[in-house]
Amino acid sequence: MSDLVRSVSELFNDSQLKQMYYNIPDYQRGYEWGENNVRLLLEDLKKFLDKIYISDTDKFLDDKLFYCLQHITIISKDNGEYYNVVDGQQRLTTIAIILAYFGKADLLKGKLKYSSREDTGEFLNNEIFTRKYWEQNEKEHVKHKDEFYIRAAANMVQTWDKKQAWNSNQRERYIEILLNRTKLIVNVVSGNEEMIFANINGAKAELDGADLLRAVQITHSSKEKYETTHSDNSNEVNEYRVKMGMLLDEINNWCGQKDVRIFLDRLLTNNSFDKSGFNEKLYPINYLYRMMYEMHPDNNMPFEFRFFEYGLDIKGNGVGDDNWEMYIELKRIYGFVRDWYENDDIYHYLSYLFSNFKSKVNFVAIYKTWENSKGKLSFITELKKEISKYILEIYSNDGENNEEPAKEKLKNNLANLSFSWYHDKESLVKILILLDVIYSCKSKYRLPINYFVSRDEDIEHIGCQTPNEEDLNNKEKWLEYIKKLNDYKFDIDKSRLDKWEERLLKEQEVIDDVTSNIIDELNSYGLNSIGNLVLLHSSQNRSYRNASFNTKKSIIIEDYYNNKYSIRPYTLKAFSSNHTSMWTLEDIKKSTETLANDIIDFLI
Repeated sequence: MSDLVRSVSELFNDSQLKQMYYNIPDYQRGYEWGENNVRLLLEDLKKFLDKIYISDTDKFLDDKLFYCLQHITIISKDNGEYYNVVDGQQRLTTIAIILAYFGKADLLKGKLKYSSREDTGEFLNNEIFTRKYWEQNEKEHVKHKDEFYIRAAANMVQTWDKKQAWNSNQRERYIEILLNRTKLIVNVVSGNEEMIFANINGAKAELDGADLLRAVQITHSSKEKYETTHSDNSNEVNEYRVKMGMLLDEINNWCGQKDVRIFLDRLLTNNSFDKSGFNEKLYPINYLYRMMYEMHPDNNMPFEFRFFEYGLDIKGNGVGDDNWEMYIELKRIYGFVRDWYENDDIYHYLSYLFSNFKSKVNFVAIYKTWENSKGKLSFITELKKEISKYILEIYSNDGENNEEPAKEKLKNNLANLSFSWYHDKESLVKILILLDVIYSCKSKYRLPINYFVSRDEDIEHIGCQTPNEEDLNNKEKWLEYIKKLNDYKFDIDKSRLDKWEERLLKEQEVIDDVTSNIIDELNSYGLNSIGNLVLLHSSQNRSYRNASFNTKKSIIIEDYYNNKYSIRPYTLKAFSSNHTSMWTLEDIKKSTETLANDIIDFLI
C-alpha cells in the first residue's frame, strides 16, 4: 500500500494518480451523509480559514498549514483506467457536491461514477455537476434514496453559504482553502478489494479524542509557546514536548484512580460522553476535556474532537496561540479539580451535592462559584449555602422563596418526637447522609466516596420498632411485640404495657383503634423520630432482626472492628455513644435534640 497526501484539486487532477475516474463499486452502501455532517464540514473549513487568513492583507498566516479530511482508500482497476473507491465514498461525494456549488464543477466532469446505481451517477453529472439543480426554480420528484440525500446535501451547502457574512475576498479564499488547503490521505491498495473493504469497515478502530488531542497538544502547543524564540525542532521545544507528554500521563493516571474517577463522574451529567468520540473509561483525562467544553461552550459545535482541533482562544487575544492556551487551560482545570478532591471539606460538600441533588446542580455553576470566591473558605461557605438551599426546598411551599418558613418547618419536624421520619424515607436518607458529612468534617474523617448515596441499606430503628404493615392485624404479633418491649427494657411505664395487653386479650381479633392508639402512643415517645433512626447495611440489619439494643450494639461494634460491614459514621456514633445496655426514651429525646441542632446549625 502506498499513501499519497493530496489536495482536493490534486485528487481530481493529478498526473501521479493517472486515473480516468473514481468508481463507487456495487458493494458500497448508497450516499447518506446527513445535513449535519455536511454543515459540520463546511463550518470546519470556515473555522480553518478564519484561523489562517488575514483579511487586512488578503494573505494567509502560514503557507504550510492545511486542513486534513482524513482519508480515502482506492484500488486500481483495468490497468489504471479507473479506481474503485473502497473507503471514503461519502467524503468524496460530499466534496464533489461542494465543489460544484462553488463553481468548480469543471474538475468533476466524468470523474465520479456508480457501478450499480446509474441513476445516482446521472443525477450527479446532469444536475449537480452542471449546477442545474441550484439554478432551476422547481425541483423534480425524488426518484431514489441516494438522490434524496444528495439533494439534502446540496440544499445545505446553498443554505449555509447564503447565511455567511463574507468579507471582501473571503469567499474566494474559502474556495481556495477548499481546493488547495483541504487534503486527504489517499491510500492506494492492491489485493482482494472485497476483503479489504470488509477489514476496513468491519474492524475499524477509531482513535479516541484523548489520543488525537495528545498529538495536537504536543505538536502544536509547544511550537506556539516558543514560536518567536526557537525553531520548531530546537532542543528546548523537543524537551518541552517530552515534559508535556509526561504531564498528560500524570493527569490521566490521577483521573484514573478509582475514587477520583467516581468523584469526577459525579460532577458531570450522566450522558456527557454519549457519541462524543471520548471514552472516559479508557482515558479518564477525558473528564477534564468534557469540563473544558462545558466551561467554554460553542452552541454550534457538539462535544467532539473538532471542538478542540484548532485549540481554544480562551484569552480572546487572537494571536494564534490557541493550542497553547488550551493546554494551559487543561492544566488549570486539573489544578482546581484536584484541589477540590484533596480538600476534605470541599470533597464532602461537592460529593454530597452532586450525589443527592444532581438534577439541580451543574459543574459550570459550581465552577463559577469557585472563580468568584475569595479563597477556599469562601467557596466552602458557598457550598454549604447550596446544600442548605436544596435541603430547604423540600420543605418550601410551592412558589415560596423565603427560606425561613422552610427552615422553621424542618426544625419542627426534626425536633418533634411524634413526627414519623420512617415514612418520609427519601428526605430521611438525605438528612442521615448529611449528618455523616457534618460529623466527618468535624472529626477530620474522610468519608469514603461511595457513602454519599444509600448503598443497599435499610432504615433501622435504634430502639424497638412497631410491627411491620403486614403484621398490623395479627393479634399474636402484637402480643409478642408488647412482651418484647418489656424484655427489651424499653422504659415505657409497665402499667401502659399491661393496659395494651389487656385490651388485645379482650378482643376476638385485632381492632384498628386499639393498634392505632398503641402506634400513636409509641410514636409520641419518638420511636419513628429522627433520633431513633440510622442507616444500616441490609444484610447486617436482617441478621439480628428485633434483637435488643445491647445485642445490636455488640454485633455492630464487632462488625466494624472486623471490617465485616461498612458502618456509617453517624450510625457508629449512635451505637457507641451509649455505654449502657439500654436505649431509653431519654436517649431518643437527647439524640433527637442533638441532631436537630446539628442540622439547623449547619444550614445557612
